[in-house]
Amino acid sequence: MTNKVSAVASAIGGAFESLPEESTRRLLLTAGGAAALALFAQKAEAQTRPPGFEAASNWKSPTNRLVRRITNGIDTTEMSIAGSLGFKPYLEKQLNYSTINDNDVDRVVASRWPKMSWTEAQLYDDNDQYHQYLDLVYSTIYRSIYSRKMLYERMVEFWTDHFNVSAQKVSTPLLTTYIQKTIRRHAMGKFPDLLKSTAHAAAMLNFLDNDANTADAPNINYSRELHELHTVGVDGGYTGKDLRQAALVLSGWTWSWNSNSYNRGRFKFEIDWHAGGTKTVMGQQYLEDGQNEGERLLTYLSLHPNTARFITKKLILKFLGEPVNNTVWTAAQNAFLNSGGDIVAVLRVILTQTNLMASNAKFKRPGHLLVSALRACRSRCYQFDSLVWGSLNPAGHVPFDWEPPDGYPDRFEFWAPSPLPRINTAFLLARNYFDNVVTDVEKLFGTDRTPTGCTANINKILFGGEMSTADRDALFNYLNVGVVTDDRLKGAVALALASPSFQWH
Repeated sequence: MTNKVSAVASAIGGAFESLPEESTRRLLLTAGGAAALALFAQKAEAQTRPPGFEAASNWKSPTNRLVRRITNGIDTTEMSIAGSLGFKPYLEKQLNYSTINDNDVDRVVASRWPKMSWTEAQLYDDNDQYHQYLDLVYSTIYRSIYSRKMLYERMVEFWTDHFNVSAQKVSTPLLTTYIQKTIRRHAMGKFPDLLKSTAHAAAMLNFLDNDANTADAPNINYSRELHELHTVGVDGGYTGKDLRQAALVLSGWTWSWNSNSYNRGRFKFEIDWHAGGTKTVMGQQYLEDGQNEGERLLTYLSLHPNTARFITKKLILKFLGEPVNNTVWTAAQNAFLNSGGDIVAVLRVILTQTNLMASNAKFKRPGHLLVSALRACRSRCYQFDSLVWGSLNPAGHVPFDWEPPDGYPDRFEFWAPSPLPRINTAFLLARNYFDNVVTDVEKLFGTDRTPTGCTANINKILFGGEMSTADRDALFNYLNVGVVTDDRLKGAVALALASPSFQWH
């Protein structure tokens, strides 16, 4: 790992970079972690499917199901809003995200992380790019927890992975500009605009080496990922020759790195680097026309039927999980093509009540798990150092740190083999071990200190009243062995957060 992340983790002071093995074991056992580990093992042994996969069968409320899937986790406020509005009005509210008042979150971001609104020139002139990187990471996490534009934030995350650019290679000024002005600006607009914005972004040109793609020394890295990962997909109908020809079409697409230039960090086209002559890509001819060749290629790929097929399948997997329903997939592809790649139009087709209620549970990635726990517990985050380096770093999910161009995986098989960081996060959060993160467990969950009352409160607040029977019984049994002290209540909340049901959404 670079470099950047490992250096940051060391610089934080090491308190949360990794917990000593004995301390971790002691924390888990004293807070109910043995019960959590036993429950994981029991569920895994008893089911042929992954533990927690059947959680969706307990989710009877359509609005709760919608909140689980299009937000970063259930919280009582969002459940109340969705329940009051109803399924379709709440969905439309989230689809029309620009009408949602998020001024409080915007003010906090502007105050705590002002560099997020700086120009490319200002970002490059900043002598403290180490903290500029932290500002980008922390402000991103802050929005994912507290923003009311929840579906929009989920789409920002989706496109950040789809058009991945890694902090391990790209400088912080380029990365910051890319996230703020490309991904966030077009996350719920039209796909052709988003694709073209990424293609013109200095961060992408640098990350995939198109800034070194010239007529004399063609480089196909960007051309390959443009086809395989960004548009038509690996089985999208192109050949190796098409990729080489596309690289020639895109030769000369670079960015200004001149330190004396106002345009530093911005796109530029170098005509002297561009390959002349006619090129042919996927049967389409591109007569010699400088930058316009690349613009035509992007337009063609952005609305290709195979692009519609590839993008809509990824969106279905994101919001409905497996298996992919072919009828829904066809409808989503038609919506994509008929609307000119309108992302909201596609989401509207996918996120119907019928589709969601028929969908299976999805395994939360570590970042989603952490944020959903913070949201459900109404935790107050005054700093983010320990959350990032004590939870996300051990789990391997620090924002913008995935090195390959395909983005962080969204598969159970990838994340499930490492449960310990996930369980540790639950216990660290419930017991207020994260620095400058306050979770009022006693106040939020302890209004009724009977085992029955505590179980009911935890079920209502963390699960919308839809905790699985097995997990609810395990929680009650843990609480029912003695007086429900503050310490036992914290252990119960930690056990609930670590339970199989909470690991899924």
